[in-house]
Amino acid sequence: MFERDPVDIWSAEFYAGAGTRLRPFLESKRELIDPAVADILEQALRQELRDYYDKVFERYTLRDKLRPFFVRYDILLSPVLPVTSLDVGKNVPDHLGDRNLVSWVYYTYPFNLTGQPAATVCAGIAADGMPVGLQIVGRALWEGDVVRAAAAYERSQPKGYNVRPFVPS
Repeated sequence: MFERDPVDIWSAEFYAGAGTRLRPFLESKRELIDPAVADILEQALRQELRDYYDKVFERYTLRDKLRPFFVRYDILLSPVLPVTSLDVGKNVPDHLGDRNLVSWVYYTYPFNLTGQPAATVCAGIAADGMPVGLQIVGRALWEGDVVRAAAAYERSQPKGYNVRPFVPS
């Protein structure tokens, strides 16, 4: 669906905005911000204006490339995360050591960039006892389809469905 991971677009645009808003805290009260978040915000704030706007236009291109999928299909289903959980104090799963606090959640942020509404429902419980999320993504501005699909999925599950094991096929 995506030719490449758009994490650089996400980091440039979203975190530059958040970093700009939180700049006073970064400069005078950095200790109030999670260190991993502060590092990402500072990195985004160091980008050149031209680079930032290049990413803005890459975002528009990404949105345009995704549009044909949602002309053909109403809903996209995907996992929410590549893992079920993290140990307390961890920001990134061990096997994704090349990722950061933002980039390891690569099933979700592309749709924030493209403006697709999304919802998460519990798809079951993994062998480690943690819940597995199913992400339901819809066409831009069609939130009702996403909510109806999520409700239909939940209604289709037997009572107490969230306690049965999740077995990937």
